[in-house]
Parts: sequence; C-alpha cells; structure tokens
Amino acid sequence: MSAVTGIDLGTRAVKVAADGFDVQTLAAPRGGPAEALRAALSAAGSQGAVCVAVPDAWLSGTAAGAIAMETLRHECAAELKNTQVLWAGQLAAAAASAAAHGAGRYLVCDIGVAGTRAGTFSVATGAVRVEATHAEVEGGWRAFDTEVRVGLPQSPPLPATWYEQAAERDQARPTAMLDAALSGTAAERAATVYRITGPDGDVVLSAGRLIEGFEPVKEPLEAAILAVRGRVPPDHVVLSGGLSWLPLAMRAAVTAAGAAPLMAGPNAAARGALLFARGDAALVPSAERGPVAVPVSRVRDGLLEQVDVLLPWNEPFAGFPGGPLVLDGEELALSVAGHAKLARLRGLLPGPHLIGARPAWPGPGVLVVRPAAGGGPIHVIPLTELTAG
Repeated sequence: MSAVTGIDLGTRAVKVAADGFDVQTLAAPRGGPAEALRAALSAAGSQGAVCVAVPDAWLSGTAAGAIAMETLRHECAAELKNTQVLWAGQLAAAAASAAAHGAGRYLVCDIGVAGTRAGTFSVATGAVRVEATHAEVEGGWRAFDTEVRVGLPQSPPLPATWYEQAAERDQARPTAMLDAALSGTAAERAATVYRITGPDGDVVLSAGRLIEGFEPVKEPLEAAILAVRGRVPPDHVVLSGGLSWLPLAMRAAVTAAGAAPLMAGPNAAARGALLFARGDAALVPSAERGPVAVPVSRVRDGLLEQVDVLLPWNEPFAGFPGGPLVLDGEELALSVAGHAKLARLRGLLPGPHLIGARPAWPGPGVLVVRPAAGGGPIHVIPLTELTAG
C-alpha cells in the first residue's frame, strides 16, 4: 500500500513524516533542494499523496520565490510524475501541526539556519488560511553558533552538535539562570548554564556567553514577529526551528508577540505536511485568487470558434486543443478573474509552449510559460505584474 507522506525541505536537514512511523531526519544533500527532495522521496519509499513543505516565500507570489519553486518542481518532475503532490509553506505546515491547541489566529516563528521567518494564520477545523508572512535574512542558528564560540577556549573544542545536548535538557533551570543574568551581576553572567560533553572534554557555556551569542538573533526575531503580528496579539504563538528550545528565544518571542509561545520543535513542519497530505487539513485558497484562462481558437464542425482554456491550480500545465500552445510573439492574452490581461514574454522563442498557473498564499498566483521542447527561456510572472489587455 502506498504511504501518505509529509516532507519538510529544510536547508540543513530534511524531515520525512509518514503514517505509522517516527519522523526521519536526513542531512540535506549538497546538491540543493532538488537533491534533497529526491533523497526524501527515496527514504519515504512508495508514495500515495505527498505534501512538500518549502520556504513560505517560494509560495508568496513573488517572482524570486516562484522561480525557486518552479525550478524545484521542474528538476524533480520525473520523480513526481506519478505522485499526487501538494505544496505548502513551512510556517503554514507548522500552524497546521499546532492546530490541536484550538481554533484562532496563530503566529508562527521559525529561527532557521540563516535568517528568521514569521507568519500569521487563521486556523479552524481542518483549514489553514495564510494572512501574512515575512522573512528576515539576518540572524538564525548559524549566527548564534558563531557568536557563542567567540571567546571560548580552543581546547577542548565545542562539538558541532552541541545544541542537541542543550536542547534535550530540562530548560527550567537554564531559563531561571538566563533571566537572572540579563539584569544581574557579573557572577550571575558567569554561571554555567550548559555543560557540553565532547570527545576531548567538557565545554562550559555561561549565561553571559549565551546572551552575547543570542544578540545577532534577537533583533531579527523580534522584527519578523512585529512585521506580521498586527495590532492585536494572536491567540496562539508557535516557535519552531532549531532554536525553539532556547529560553532566550522564548523570551524574545513573548516580548514581540505579546503572548507566551508554544514550542513546536524541529518536526512541526513535517507533521503539518503529513496532515495536508492525508487531507486532515487544507490550505484555504487566497481571497485574491480567481480563474485564469487563455483564449484560443479551434475548429469545430468546420467552424472557427474561440474557447477559454482554464489553467488548473492543481496540475502543472493546462491541456490545449491539439497539444502545447504555439506562441509566435512576446505577448500572451489571458483572462484573470474575468479581466483581460497581457503577459509580456520578453525573449520568447516562437514554438509550442506549456502554460500553467501556480497558486500563491497570499495573492492571486503566478503564470508559468515553458517551452515544450526544453529550449528557450522560461517565463515565471506574478499575476499582479500582468498589464491590462
């Protein structure tokens, strides 16, 4: 029987969640997102429905994000050919995973390897609506790890995976010690919060070292939360990612969000993706989304007629009468939510093309025009950038 699978396509690690199994963690291959997705699909084995959680910016309707998303989709087309595939943002998947805490407005913040992301979501039974997402490129786990190491003795070295030991500890005592050190004495800042065991001996991490290490992370974390929070504090705050265990991250999230966060842990996005794949939860289509169609001419019963070919949201490309649509100019006429629009296809080479629409959260979506034979430029255009026809 084919398995239903949720995949979190992280930068540093890939998580694979399947019914009846613990979440698998794979080191992200050096070959980039496509290699990571292939590795995850291979680890999952025979798939039924699959939901892949990717950076929310890839699905936000921007040109850069849509290009990254389309590149991944195209490079893995062979592996995904016979698979029912859903795509979701990682923050949205984490919101779905946390929905057991009740309906309401969720603010999800993820401290990634590089940078911090936050989003707000309206969550009801089985439904997740994206309100807003925001990303800060500064901060993140790597910046924290680098800063923590500043001033530490070279011997014994701090293990590369020291955070795994720290994350497994009961955080009640570290929380109290760090709270005291933030406005306390030199002795309180020098107090040992974590003792990390390494192959060459123990390494002591003091409260002061952790506080100083967190400085490059604190401001981007607060900025990401404030960018999406709105005037009214959310009903639920979820902290996910590799630093969700750190008391200093929890404290900064409380200050910015106005509510104590739930710690979702590193597997939240994979578990949420599994909920989407199973159909236990679904992303609500953006309010700005409307039908997108391409008017074409065809011969029927010996007469020339014009028909509108809808671009499906759940299939890679539309099916046109006679096969891929032959384009011979740098403009494509479309209908978007009943309004005539033009797409400017600069540098297009005449010939047959595949044409599809990609959903965005939020926003109306993205147009993709790709040469059917593989040669020539690929055009990925947010629908918001189309001109009046």
